[in-house]
Amino acid sequence: MSRYTVEITFHRAQHVPVGDLLNRSSDPYIYATLHPQRPRQGRPDDSFRRCVLDYRTCTVRSNLEPTFECRWIVGGVTESGFVLKLRLRDEDPGQLFHDDRLGQGVLVIPASGEKLEEGWELREQDCKIEKRKGAFRSLVSTHVARLVSRGGVGHHTRVWVSVRVLGKSKVLEGDYNRIHTVGPHTFVRHFSPMIGFALLTSKPNDAPASEKRAKRLTTTSFVANRLQLTGPVPAALRHRYVGYKPFIEWMFTKSGIKGRILHRALHDQYATIYGYGADTEWGVVEPSDDQDVGRAFAEQFLQMTSFGTRGRLFTYVITLGGEMRFTETGEELAIDLLSKHSMHADGAKEIAYSGEFFVRLMEEYSEAEERDALADDPQDKDPRHYELVIDNDSGTYRPQRELLPVLEKFLASEDNFGGLGRVVTMDGFDETMEKWKEERKETKKKARGKGKKDQSLKMVQVGSNSSMSSLMSSVQNRD
Repeated sequence: MSRYTVEITFHRAQHVPVGDLLNRSSDPYIYATLHPQRPRQGRPDDSFRRCVLDYRTCTVRSNLEPTFECRWIVGGVTESGFVLKLRLRDEDPGQLFHDDRLGQGVLVIPASGEKLEEGWELREQDCKIEKRKGAFRSLVSTHVARLVSRGGVGHHTRVWVSVRVLGKSKVLEGDYNRIHTVGPHTFVRHFSPMIGFALLTSKPNDAPASEKRAKRLTTTSFVANRLQLTGPVPAALRHRYVGYKPFIEWMFTKSGIKGRILHRALHDQYATIYGYGADTEWGVVEPSDDQDVGRAFAEQFLQMTSFGTRGRLFTYVITLGGEMRFTETGEELAIDLLSKHSMHADGAKEIAYSGEFFVRLMEEYSEAEERDALADDPQDKDPRHYELVIDNDSGTYRPQRELLPVLEKFLASEDNFGGLGRVVTMDGFDETMEKWKEERKETKKKARGKGKKDQSLKMVQVGSNSSMSSLMSSVQNRD
């Protein structure tokens, strides 16, 4: 059976329901899920159920007629096509809030009686969004806004989508039954308010908005990152959580009251760290005329990791959909409370791989490394001079060290981190790896220094984020 690579473009929406009654507007985005067409005969098997991908467009601020123009490229699609479910939502930032559901619609690609083939294309197909499947609050807000504006707010919501077949997909051994995200390389940076807002010195109300935003981003030192890798993730890279403690099993299975409370606390923490807001950076890696995609992607990755300076060490998770999520970790800010892999995975029972990594200049550029180690902005920014050193140090999922070569081949491919000088995978318990991590901790201490400011930062971080740790400790103590 032929499999194809398909490009899906989310163009725009019309007559978006009102999510914010005070402003008579919304901050809309599209959350799309894609799965293959259901088998015509019999019940779907596990391989079918697992073939589900999701995609989130950018957010368009304060707009009821938003234009997105976001592209999503999916590979491994059979000629029978797929079902695309579109959920229109209103972004509502903040830990205590949840994004409003504005409605949803479904597109079946291709239409009944057709098959996908090379050259097949569907241009700007409109999809009706059923608002009755949205939140009750948005329905009420829309009707009130329509009355206030005397018909200025529309009520027939539509989303326009284009689909075209780019060509046949590469068929890889072991991946025959899997669809996967090919691209583009999207990146997202979430600036958590938990440190920045707590320590932010108040600015005058008449200060320019740009100055306030710059102030927030410079004082908010905790950043959560997302990078979309080019799939498919090798079929061998599939790891299930390890229930090494009773509360771990409860948390992932949501069994009993304790399990539901722990799972909810984990999800809330994930929503806080990876929550979208006005300061969130969303973008697509776009190479310049004198670059290839590999180099541009490597440069973006180095910027997101601050070129590995100041002894930075990161905790990461790679999802089955090929998204890499990572944050900086370290004892000095008690970030270890936040960097558990279960949090990065949002409680997913299965992931591709997890552990820790760091970025550094390669040994042949050690002279520049000594010069730039403590710098905020290193002089050497050539991605070919840097290496990614990544391991499997994860107690929650315990990735097999035997699969490190598979991980290295996947990450070092031209479509992913091939623009770096080198990708090195190591066992998290390897003595050399442990030595390198200790050296980075010492570098971090030198860069951080000692002072009252650092102590107060630590107190704020622990005080604002220890609720989940305390909850888990109390559960363990009772059992």
